Amino acid sequence: MSYAEQNENTHTVRPRWTWIALVVMLAGLVLIGIGISVRSWAWAVPGLVLLVVGGVAGLYGGFFYDVEGGASARGQLRDALEGNEHEFPDAGTMRSEEDVKRDVRRRWLRGR
Repeated sequence: MSYAEQNENTHTVRPRWTWIALVVMLAGLVLIGIGISVRSWAWAVPGLVLLVVGGVAGLYGGFFYDVEGGASARGQLRDALEGNEHEFPDAGTMRSEEDVKRDVRRRWLRGR
């Protein structure tokens, strides 16, 4: 087992949960904005609750580790609908060149 394999930390990304979290947080921000504009806590408090719930869902879904931004819209939609999960290495992980090339082929070139 190489040094890179021993010290590789990964993060699970769940695209379905990251998209749900994004929508919930945006709805919360909209409600907070309405609450501020009409000066009503009746709008702002549910917005704050939605913002927190969306943040928790984002943490569960790996929102801050979702690095497949270059994937096509169709691929992202497929991942969200199928409930796929992805494992990504931690930012500080040292990996060999062969591991990186194999990973790139698997993820982006689909085994070509």
